[in-house]
Amino acid sequence: MSFRRITDPARLHALIDAMLLIETDADLTDLLGLIVTAASQLVGARYGALGVVGGDRASLSRFVTYGVDEGVSSLIGATPHGHGVLGETIVGAAPVRVADLAHYPGSAGFPTHHPVMRSFLGVPILAGDGRVFGNLYLTDREDGVPFDEEDEALVSSFGRAAGLVIDQANLRAHLRELILSEERERLARDLHDTVIQRLFGVGLALQITLGSEIDPADRDRINRALDELDGTIQEIRTTIFEIDQDDVDGETLLVRLAAMSDEVATRLGIKVDLDLPDQSALEASAHCARHTLRALREILSNIARHARASEANVALAVEGPLLVLRVHDNGVGFHAPVGPGRGLRNLRGRARELGGDCTIESTPGTGTLVEWTARRDA
Repeated sequence: MSFRRITDPARLHALIDAMLLIETDADLTDLLGLIVTAASQLVGARYGALGVVGGDRASLSRFVTYGVDEGVSSLIGATPHGHGVLGETIVGAAPVRVADLAHYPGSAGFPTHHPVMRSFLGVPILAGDGRVFGNLYLTDREDGVPFDEEDEALVSSFGRAAGLVIDQANLRAHLRELILSEERERLARDLHDTVIQRLFGVGLALQITLGSEIDPADRDRINRALDELDGTIQEIRTTIFEIDQDDVDGETLLVRLAAMSDEVATRLGIKVDLDLPDQSALEASAHCARHTLRALREILSNIARHARASEANVALAVEGPLLVLRVHDNGVGFHAPVGPGRGLRNLRGRARELGGDCTIESTPGTGTLVEWTARRDA
């Protein structure tokens, strides 16, 4: 960072405060909001914004602003996509200063209801290894003077601080995921080795009781209890299936899909027919493959819980830049449109983070078709 180019003690202290945010385990959006606010106020900028690029590298996963109230933001609508001068700081990974956007050839203009902005200072948000996470940009100094070199040095340092905050947040999330993965494995093992075995033991004892001379009313109650035990065991098996982890390291995606279909048949009693492309035609990043497996696991779990299906067809295809997963079951179906349940939100959220989407088609008596897509290079 260019500390030597920052001569104002107040600015240096504010930058140090921003660096201390790296060790704060708070919400990432809140931390980034503090950074863009501090940078804007210290430079004396009327407006500021910070955008983090999503997994598809074409949209923003986070966007926080300074100086634009909520009413104006709602009128503006969608967040920017990094076109024009905004994208230059990301593509070039270098600061951009513009005295007057109206006369700048790289400017893409402003949407309706957007405040008029003239001077511009944008810097990339850099990770520790130099990757560009997004950009931090300010517009219009309150004193009407264009941004200068010291402004650029300060804001560049805040951009680097934002990158370190994001790096640290991603590291914490990864560590939490590892801990959660280990805990899930332990929980699945305990459910299978202890809980299910005990339930089987209780069910066996009840079945033995049915072989003796008992009152018909008691026999009915025992049969109902056995039905409840069977339902509970099936629910636990579905839960174990849900919390198992999908790791494609050392395995191809197609091999793991085949293994999952066998797992579904064994644990959940649903026959799965696979329609898969040749390995030579399938290219997808490990990140995309891992999330595709997790999406399939969630779809099959929903089928086991709600569809009352005996069969499901799983088809995987490559369509341009997308990996397309289609799952059709022969269950009871439902009336569209589907409600905003957590399962659907999770599937759509996972797909959109990878540059795809998730759609569901269903009618009563004809089963359900789920189509889930993701960019293969995500």
